[in-house]
Amino acid sequence: MRVSLNGWRSAAPLVAVLLSLALGTAQAQLLPKAHHAPTASAVAQPTPVRELGGIEEYRLPNGLQILLFPDATQTTTTVNITYRVGSRHEAPGEYGMAHLLEHLLFKGTPRQTDIPGAMAQRGVRFNGTTTVDRTNYFASFNANADTLAFVLDLEADRMVNSRVAKADLDTEMTVVRNEFERGENQPFAVLSQRVNAAAFAWHPYGHATIGPRSDIENVPIEKLQAFYKRYYRPDNATLLIAGAFDKAATLALIGRQFGPIARPAAPVPRPYTVEPAQDGERTVVVHRVGGQPLLLASYHVPAITHPDTPALMVYGLLMSLQPSGQLYKQLVEPKLAVAAGMGGVGGVDPNLSSAFAVLPPDADVAKVEGLLLDLVEGRKAQPFDESELTRVRDIAVNSYRQQMKNPEALIQQISGLIAAGDWRLLFQLMEDIPKVTLADVERVRAAYFRPANRTLGRYLPAAAVERVEIPAAPPLEQRLAELKGPPKVEEGEPLDPVPAVLEGRTKRQTLASGIALHTLQKQTRGNSVVLRMQLRWGERDATFARHGTDMVGRLMGEGSAGYTKQQLQDALIKLRASLNVVSGDQGATVYLSAERDTLLPALRVAADVLRRPTLPQGDFERLQKAAIAGLQASRKEPETVRREATRGHYNAARGVGPGHPDYVRSLDDTIHDVQATTLDDVKRFYADYWSANEAQVSVVGALPDGLAAEVEQLFGDWKKPAAPKFVRHIPQHVAIPPARFDAIARDKANAIVRLQQALALNSEDADYPALELAVHIFGGGGLESRLSERVRQKEGLTYGIGASLAAGFWGNDGSFAIQASYAPDKREPVIAAIQQELARMTADGVTAAELARAKKDILEGRKQARAETGALAGGLTGMAERGETWAQAQKRDEALAAVTVEQANAAWRAHIRAGDLVISTAGDFK
Repeated sequence: MRVSLNGWRSAAPLVAVLLSLALGTAQAQLLPKAHHAPTASAVAQPTPVRELGGIEEYRLPNGLQILLFPDATQTTTTVNITYRVGSRHEAPGEYGMAHLLEHLLFKGTPRQTDIPGAMAQRGVRFNGTTTVDRTNYFASFNANADTLAFVLDLEADRMVNSRVAKADLDTEMTVVRNEFERGENQPFAVLSQRVNAAAFAWHPYGHATIGPRSDIENVPIEKLQAFYKRYYRPDNATLLIAGAFDKAATLALIGRQFGPIARPAAPVPRPYTVEPAQDGERTVVVHRVGGQPLLLASYHVPAITHPDTPALMVYGLLMSLQPSGQLYKQLVEPKLAVAAGMGGVGGVDPNLSSAFAVLPPDADVAKVEGLLLDLVEGRKAQPFDESELTRVRDIAVNSYRQQMKNPEALIQQISGLIAAGDWRLLFQLMEDIPKVTLADVERVRAAYFRPANRTLGRYLPAAAVERVEIPAAPPLEQRLAELKGPPKVEEGEPLDPVPAVLEGRTKRQTLASGIALHTLQKQTRGNSVVLRMQLRWGERDATFARHGTDMVGRLMGEGSAGYTKQQLQDALIKLRASLNVVSGDQGATVYLSAERDTLLPALRVAADVLRRPTLPQGDFERLQKAAIAGLQASRKEPETVRREATRGHYNAARGVGPGHPDYVRSLDDTIHDVQATTLDDVKRFYADYWSANEAQVSVVGALPDGLAAEVEQLFGDWKKPAAPKFVRHIPQHVAIPPARFDAIARDKANAIVRLQQALALNSEDADYPALELAVHIFGGGGLESRLSERVRQKEGLTYGIGASLAAGFWGNDGSFAIQASYAPDKREPVIAAIQQELARMTADGVTAAELARAKKDILEGRKQARAETGALAGGLTGMAERGETWAQAQKRDEALAAVTVEQANAAWRAHIRAGDLVISTAGDFK
């Protein structure tokens, strides 16, 4: 239930560019009576249509399209239903209606009165998204035939029987309005919307998916009901199912649930507005409080089905990649900008491709703007060479391969292309990208990236008008005529992710050098494998006093003695691997993902990066400048303002001053520390501390032979006897007295509140599971929590509200917190509602039904996490630090499952005190 930017598309991940038409998200509601309800006619069975890349297509007589991607090696199932309706189907005065309707479809049907609660009861993770071209609802859960039947029954029911009632609209409208207000706090989102509005004079792509405030507040319920009847129908929908399920049984179930739904006699209405060719440069300027300078140049390009789309995608990648991209080299490396990139393709209709630059506060905006436009439009750009094109092709192939490893993720990607006409377009694009030539790139740059086709964010008269005509896309069947099937990846194995099974797969050993190596063998799809290395050193106070501890890891990506930054990127691309190093005061974590046959070569690359980093001066200065610019840009943001208001209170309560690790620093303190850091500081810290003196390695997935020997060879002799040993800090609880702080954040449409209580709590305390469940019932999970039910669902005061519990394995410095966003004039009603719910929770306690639902939700979430290789690697690392096995994880699950209503209520009443909360708010309060 979220809305993303209409028009801007990220330049880096290929799939994100590919699916650039996916722009938004939201929730849904219901109609007074069914408008074409299922009948008692004979059940129709799905008819096979085609198979491609492991995806099987079927059709029902009523027009419903069905895509199945069965994979017995998965432990989860994803159901996704996509309707070919988005904000481009809306009429003036109705903008944002598709998104608002998505919200309303979660309000229930006559049979399903509590959709969020029913989902949570079954451990289903769910959401909905709305874009300019389509609306999507999806649910993911641990494979279970009964849960699948429930989800399919629900989707068939709300396709025709959703309530869409005035009472629900009255409360949900304010929720969506707060979502709109949150977007208004984001400078880039605001600029992107303004650029889109200027670029499209007539086409609905110029309107943000969420709509304007006036339409959100005033849309009549009758309009929403009519919109629902018009577009929610089987012949305008595609049902996608991926993961573990019984295909035959599922097809029969689909026939029973969806087959009786009648196909309306009238055809689905299709938008017909065509944007005329632009007749000159357009510019828009936005002034807002906070943030940092941004430039965004957008150009009209053909629909995604047009043959020029692959070349446009390649052009965006060639310009954006780090460090080879010309935007990076010409703008970021010389520190004219802190970030720059390019991307975006058409949607169902012609849309925008955009280039952006994020500038430091002291930038020469005119100079950077001129250079940005000259590069994008080819006036000062250097010719591309074949090595750059080869790199992009390799990235495309790798991206394609990564998608094919994960059926559930792939089917989500495909859902974004359904509105364009055919799901096979994804495979067509992937086949076309490696065929793009440098001549193709230069042709599309010359055709579309021209001043007369540009919107920079300004109406300027021109001596002559130049119009760039956007060619029509050819028939889709012509585009798909020579489509071949996608490459196959290695199959995975079904593995029940429960502690007992995982313990049987886990191997723990200590290498000769003292390195702890913990592995979990799991045959993964595509032979994926994840490695996580944890390095530890030093004592908290001594390392806290050192400057630039976090900068070491960030600089490692800039190259090593064996690899320049470009060579490092190219090596990882060839190895189908990714590497990330995150460092801090007392240690570093190395994240490495690859495949069985590439993990050891990738580990050798990582060893060179870790043991022989170049830590270059120029890159240090660039990262330092970017960090300072980001901090300065946050100065007026509500969260920064709120923290500034409360920091003195916490410091006084803890009795700490500047220089103490527990001292809450001001923004200016942080900026000063970054400015004061030198490259010599970074190099000295690396020389003094970085080693494998105390190292732990966790590896999960398709393990290669010789792993232990390779780890020992690469890191066994990486020792520094003089380096200080790791001393774990044990945090202790300090009581924080209650207080109230209200801070002003001007020109921010969205306000925030945080209520926090310090707790003397450890995760191993006997009543911790009971308190965890009570807090989950109160403000965790999804829309079924007490806070969401009251403040969002009932009163419509917020888009997001929740409560969280924090407690570590070491020490007793725990906390309980509540956070919410809202319109600034709703501050007191929000706080009052929260306080009333706190009182009700203490007085009435939880119910048996709430407790059962919370147990299911938490335990199912743990099980889902244990099915993912990255989470498993993190789990092995955590257990190694604590000296545990999977048996302890099983005991924690059992302890949580055994909690009684009385225990949950007792834990809440023992720990949570409404009178002990520190309440802090920030917003544009009048």
